[in-house]
This record gives sequence, structure tokens and C-alpha cells, in this order.
Amino acid sequence: MRFPSALLVLLMIIPVAAEPVHASSGWLLSSNDYHSGLGFNNDSAAVSRDEHGIKEVIPKEFQTRYQKWKDELLATDYGRTLWEQYASRTDFLLTVKVSASRKSGAGTDEFEWDANGNLIAATVTLGKDLDKGYPDPVYYPVMNSLAAQNEMYNVTGTLLASTKMAHEIGHVTFTSQANSQVFKKQNRLMDNYYGIFLKNGFNTRDPKLVALENELGSSPLSIWEDREYWSEVNALHYLVQRISKESYYCSVINKIKINLEDYASGYESRFDLANIAFRPACLK
Repeated sequence: MRFPSALLVLLMIIPVAAEPVHASSGWLLSSNDYHSGLGFNNDSAAVSRDEHGIKEVIPKEFQTRYQKWKDELLATDYGRTLWEQYASRTDFLLTVKVSASRKSGAGTDEFEWDANGNLIAATVTLGKDLDKGYPDPVYYPVMNSLAAQNEMYNVTGTLLASTKMAHEIGHVTFTSQANSQVFKKQNRLMDNYYGIFLKNGFNTRDPKLVALENELGSSPLSIWEDREYWSEVNALHYLVQRISKESYYCSVINKIKINLEDYASGYESRFDLANIAFRPACLK
């Protein structure tokens, strides 16, 4: 990778130590204080059957800004479809929160499955300053593309926040489509991996870590980045539709292309810019 893998893993696991109840399966701390990732609750706990759809838990002091972010997301067909696929569910509860502690970041966790392995609940927590802080290009090639436009064009923080929301809802979609037993096993083994890594002086050659990596079939970092890039695809679909008529559209598309080439060359086909972009000419 572009940075020492041990350093990346260390950056990823800091929130794990800080939040033992809902341990994160992978977080990256950027220079802009953006946190994004998946956490987990392995219990097939019961969601109250009278709760379903989308439950918004927004403190009074954050309601105005949250509504702006939500309105921006719903200003597109893609955003409305993204929201409605959970709002209309009678067998699933998506809880959306705003928290001061998350600052400009966000996270998705508290997953719950039924006895048949179907995802029945998840929680997206948005930081109170979600409209600030551009994620680094490594792992966040789409959201980061807006940072490059900030000095040249009038790119609003509301657009940044809504793109982050699309990314986080993408984590819910990804997890709902994943094999629940595989997903939970990965999270359990990754949590064990991080615990050992913190105690052994960050030695990735520790036989216990090597054994865990073999059982996972991949490195924890690879599993985590795969999940993040799928969520960034979700953000891409939303963003290209939202800014399709903006003067900086091509600039954003080209920045995403550069970010993918520089940091995610193995994932370029997943983003399929040539087909997703409404103006393919931008890529020439």
C-alpha cells in the first residue's frame, strides 16, 4: 500500500479500543477528522415489532442542520430511492442519529439479524459537523473529490454532508446483502486481530495474527477497504446525479478518476465511471 500497513491498521483500530460495546470492524482516521466505518452487534437481538422503517433520533439543537442534509439527499431520484427503500420497510428498522461526539465523521453499526440470517436493524450515526471535514483520498475517492472544488467553486457543506449520508446508507445496503454468518465471523476475527495487534507492539508477523489472517482468508485491512469502496460506489451514484448540472461536474469526475488511479487501482472497475457518469466526455 501507499503507507506502512501496520500504521494503517493502527489508525483503524483506535476507535475499537475506545468503543468496546460496539466494536468497529474498521475505521480510518483522516487528517480532516473524518471517521467512517462498520461496527457490529453479533446478537440476533430482537427489534421491537412495532418499530420499523426509519427512526430519526436527532437532538433538538441539531435538527435544523440535519434537515438540510436530509433535504439535499432527497433532492435527487437516487437519494429518494435510497431513503425510501428503508422508510417503507415493515421488516427492518434503520435508526439515524446525530451525535456531537462524531464531529465531522459518521459510522454505521448496531446491526441485528433474525434467526434466518436476515438483517433486521442497523444504526447510522452522523456527526454534528458532518458538513465539514473532507475525507482523505485513500479509501474515500468520491467524498474527497469535493475538497478539490472547494476553493474554485461554491461547493456547499450541505452537499458534502449528504454525500457522507449516502456513503453510510451504502454500508447498510452492503451488510444486508452479505452472508450474515460470514460477516459476523469476519468481525469477530478482526476484533480478535486488533486486540492482539495492540498488545504485541504492532507486530503483524505474530503467529497468532498470521493464523487469524489465514482463517479470514485475507488481511483485515483488505476486508475493511472492500466494504468502504462499496459504500463509496453508493456515494458516487448519488453525487453524479446531484451535481450533473453544476459547472464543476467534470472537475469532480476527473478528481475521482485520479483518486482511483492513485489509491485504488484494483477497484476502478467497481466504480465504472464511464457508465455512471452522465457526461462521459469528462473522462477524455
